[in-house]
Amino acid sequence: MKLSLLALLVLVASVSAQEPAYGKRPTPQPAPQPADVCESPLKLHHPESKVLGKWAKYTGKPQTNRRGCRPKKNFIFMVSDGFGSTSETIAREFYQYAALGDDKKAIDDLESILPLDTLLVGAARTKSSSSWVTDSASAATALAAGKKTYNAAVGVDSKQIPVATVLEAAKHHGFVTGVVATSRATHATPAGWTAHVADRDSENHIAAQQIGDNPLGRSADLIFGGGKRHFIPKSVKGSKRDDERDLLKEAREKYSWKTIADSRDQLVAMPKTKAALPALGVFASSNLDYEIDRNVTAQPSLAEMADAALTILADASSECDSPGFFIMIEGSRIDHAAHTNDAATHIHEIWHTSMLCRLSSRLCKPTPTLVPFPPRITKRWCDGRLASRPVRGPDDPLVCVAPGPNRQGQGLIEKVGPMITGYKGDDVEAHIRKVCADFLGVSDVTAAEMKELVQGRADAIAKKYGDAYVFPMDIPLAKLMSVRALVGFTTNGHTAADVNVYAINAPGLRGHMDNTYLAKYSAEFIGVWASLPKLSKRLAGIDIGPQPKKKRSVDSSHNHH
Repeated sequence: MKLSLLALLVLVASVSAQEPAYGKRPTPQPAPQPADVCESPLKLHHPESKVLGKWAKYTGKPQTNRRGCRPKKNFIFMVSDGFGSTSETIAREFYQYAALGDDKKAIDDLESILPLDTLLVGAARTKSSSSWVTDSASAATALAAGKKTYNAAVGVDSKQIPVATVLEAAKHHGFVTGVVATSRATHATPAGWTAHVADRDSENHIAAQQIGDNPLGRSADLIFGGGKRHFIPKSVKGSKRDDERDLLKEAREKYSWKTIADSRDQLVAMPKTKAALPALGVFASSNLDYEIDRNVTAQPSLAEMADAALTILADASSECDSPGFFIMIEGSRIDHAAHTNDAATHIHEIWHTSMLCRLSSRLCKPTPTLVPFPPRITKRWCDGRLASRPVRGPDDPLVCVAPGPNRQGQGLIEKVGPMITGYKGDDVEAHIRKVCADFLGVSDVTAAEMKELVQGRADAIAKKYGDAYVFPMDIPLAKLMSVRALVGFTTNGHTAADVNVYAINAPGLRGHMDNTYLAKYSAEFIGVWASLPKLSKRLAGIDIGPQPKKKRSVDSSHNHH
């Protein structure tokens, strides 16, 4: 009787008391024992280090198994989109500063770390088949299916041939499966495991495939995220569909989804057992709000969604004949804040995604478990976007995210931009100064900065978007904050830098690797890799939607969100 759990966090994996099927250990070492399997390598090698802060803990029941039943294998693939080594650095530094009270104490602190710091096992290359610089869609396809493809492609190879994913193969082999994200459920990363389209912007196609409208039928037993707008008919306010299909109704009546939820209250009330499955939760019209802005009674947090999902899957996979469960969990909005160059929001998203490290390790405590973690292999500020901070003088602040009197519940750039562009009065400059002071804590806007802010507003209103990934209003607002925080960004897009791979006790997952290796590693671990080619053939004829646009719309890019 053996239980093992694999969780890929930011790039990925831990190991159970069993050797992974793919590859051999680089050096001989004893198999981890049940009591040790969830401990971090740093605890053994650097016992003086201490993890900062209090982090979410798994509150559900552990997966169980009875003597004579099928052994369990579980894989939790965690993705931190837009997260790189410099992102972890600034998050750690700011947390030290916040915890210790001043810059000097933070600089002198040599021992404090964040949860992910204990789990680093390697790095991954991220290029796509069409560019040295990947996007979220091609990166997700590499992680989910082990195939390189062009930027914008989801679940198809570079020739637009559909390729089956590890999640689909897991479902085919009897695993209970799930996807959790803070983006739209139809966004590139969650879609990478659950859909097959030529263009990531075909989110209406993605939604239909996710509920079961595809040759393989329903592959996900649980989907939690945002994106309700792609599941409701065109005639319903807020819909982004171009037809009258009601996918929430279809999900229940045609594809046997048992639980449909669209609020935090409904998530809380949902039975945390197999009785909830299949379960579809779309908790926002588009993406869920940033954690720094989230109405805690209206929308669930990533930790709340993940805890509920893991509890439900653990219960469902406790059935005697179940082989276990497979789930992908994404901290999606780390990336969005990086696109906007919003340092404070980026840091908060990192912190809350980091909570999942502890949550998952608590889940695996009772039994031998494999827990890996990888940030998604796209590039964001952190792996190249976020440049090193300039040299500071002794009186310079570590980072300035001064909230201002109305900061609670108001947000940073994503919330402040519309406050400025939506202003209908005559004194634009006075309004901008008031908004910056009240909501960003910036009361010393210079003449040059004001000129850029006014121009950004004008460009946004005129829809003069240029080639940036973000709205014109976001750019001067981000610069306003970054200059005062002494934080440098390299781009509003992606970079070609490698990303770190993190894991708990994952023999065989070490060193430098291509991102496609992570798909094979996860599939080999749960024993489904050999079935992917056959499943891919069954996908022939699936409607992969329209061809990619030569230039993506700013709405889709900003909401690339």
